[in-house]
Amino acid sequence: MQYTGARKIKVKEKIKKNSIAIIICIFFALICFFSVSWFNFLDLKYSGDSITSDEVPHITSGFYYLKTGRYFLNPEHPPLVKDVSAILPLFALNPSFPKVSFEYQSPKNEEEKTELFFKKNIFPRDLEITNYHWDNRMLIFNPKNNPDLIILLARLGVILFNSAILFVLYLLLKRYWGKKTAALCLLFLAIPQFNIAHGSLVTTDFAAAVLQMCALASFGVFLKLFNCASKKKTLSWFFLSSLLFTLAFAAKFSSLILIPVSFIGGLIFILAVKKFNFKNLLVYLSSFAILIALSFSLIIFYYSFHVKNMDTEGINSQLDANYPKKFPPAVKVFLNQMAEGNRFEKAVSVYAIGTFMTINRIDSSGQSTYFLGKIYGSEGAGLLYFHILYFTKLPLPFHVLTLLSLVLFFLLLGKNVFKKEFWQKISVLDFLLFVFVAVYSYKSIFSNLNIGLRHFMPVIFAVSLLTAHGTVVFWNEKIFKKIKMAHLAFALLIIAFISTIISFPHYLSYYNILAGGTNNGYKIATDSNYDWGQDIKRLGKFVRDNNVDKIYVHLFSANKLDYYLNNKHQWFDLKYNELPPSGSYLAVSAQELQNNIYDRDLPENKKYSQLKNNLVARVGKSIFIFKIP
Repeated sequence: MQYTGARKIKVKEKIKKNSIAIIICIFFALICFFSVSWFNFLDLKYSGDSITSDEVPHITSGFYYLKTGRYFLNPEHPPLVKDVSAILPLFALNPSFPKVSFEYQSPKNEEEKTELFFKKNIFPRDLEITNYHWDNRMLIFNPKNNPDLIILLARLGVILFNSAILFVLYLLLKRYWGKKTAALCLLFLAIPQFNIAHGSLVTTDFAAAVLQMCALASFGVFLKLFNCASKKKTLSWFFLSSLLFTLAFAAKFSSLILIPVSFIGGLIFILAVKKFNFKNLLVYLSSFAILIALSFSLIIFYYSFHVKNMDTEGINSQLDANYPKKFPPAVKVFLNQMAEGNRFEKAVSVYAIGTFMTINRIDSSGQSTYFLGKIYGSEGAGLLYFHILYFTKLPLPFHVLTLLSLVLFFLLLGKNVFKKEFWQKISVLDFLLFVFVAVYSYKSIFSNLNIGLRHFMPVIFAVSLLTAHGTVVFWNEKIFKKIKMAHLAFALLIIAFISTIISFPHYLSYYNILAGGTNNGYKIATDSNYDWGQDIKRLGKFVRDNNVDKIYVHLFSANKLDYYLNNKHQWFDLKYNELPPSGSYLAVSAQELQNNIYDRDLPENKKYSQLKNNLVARVGKSIFIFKIP
């Protein structure tokens, strides 16, 4: 009894010590949940955000993995977040999902597909191995299921997971930089609208970015303890780093960038800061090699549970379809052989297939992109894409703090650039984050894949941590007469917090005042920056509340429109159709609106700009309602 009582006291003390971080994480979880779910739980059909484009394949695939032990759907993304999203729907609802069958061929039309999916409960294996993951009817909008409850529970699981790993990041940063800096880092990640938006959805970007920061933080502690007297402590951080690298790799393939970043950063630290000798160098090189080997062993072990029921023929079919032409044939032969082995060997091939699909996607960049009045294709939107979105989609107070920290750092650098003591005081984590920002920024900015600032999220998180640390370093530095950095940081955080509350719940579409505010953000860029199909529920509510008998729609959405619009809609595209009858309602989403208006090949009479004076309503932020004159 005494032991139990003492343990309870210790737990209470730990909670008290970390109470600020716990409160921030709870705030993050609550605002994430209610921003996408709203408060009308008795009418979920019209409450909150509808499912966004990438959530359809992620939720469907995650459920499919846990149900079948197969990984043919959505292999271009690792399974971690998708698995998390499937847990609550699987155990709370156990929704209907068609069974994979080798006996049936791919359906020839929609009628045959409906017959197979819903009446016979069959998912033809031919469709499965072609990565057929975009059909929203297999799980989410299956007539036997409750789509809104599936979406709510899937998001809730991911929100809880994201909040938990934020707390883990806090603990790691606290161990390295101290409590004040760690808490400030947490605030910098939990308050911005952009972070809340993507931390609320069943997508991989937020979790991957947090786990990448966790991996760098733990690796930084390991380097700090390198060659210290306590081998046990060093080993514990070594294994923790390996585990966090594994989790990052399991969240997103872009996390593989951690390998060169951590290696280069660690190598320079060992050579420049630690006492250089060949023994230290050899120990570091061997330690890093073992760390990465262990991480990949763990990721293969994790994947093995997802591939245990996969067949060799199916794996090789996906390998043939996705193997990059620029790669040597010998690697493909090796992976074909691995596909014939046990589940661990199969896991190697399947993980490789995912990386190949990611490489092919980056190389091809086939998706069109609207950006600043132009439509771009495979050439990408140019070098300014991420720069402009970075400064317009994040809250201004954070930009101010980043700028101040940079200015103060460079002033300090100018006075101490040749002093060895100055460079030795810069923490290895600062250096790792700086290298990470440089390498990841270069990779992203010069990529042709420009479909959202979310692909730049790891850089944003790394800059946030550096800014928070810089703010604390210069905490008592006077900025204007008697105004210290601490005073300014407090005021700016209050402004940022108020901005977040005011812009609730439209966080996905948020743009700051530099872009003219959220209402005008679609003029900068659309896609996941503004219009990801999140306002379809609100459109359904508009149609219901205004007794609209028929509405023409041109929407960017992966939702089942029949479900939310109750069969009162007709698909429309001005590019191919004449204007609807006078007095008709026409709903156009921001992405389709901009893609149409700025299409250089369309004549003026085929553009929605002719209806600019006939806008009668705006649903959410991303859907415009016109009344035909």
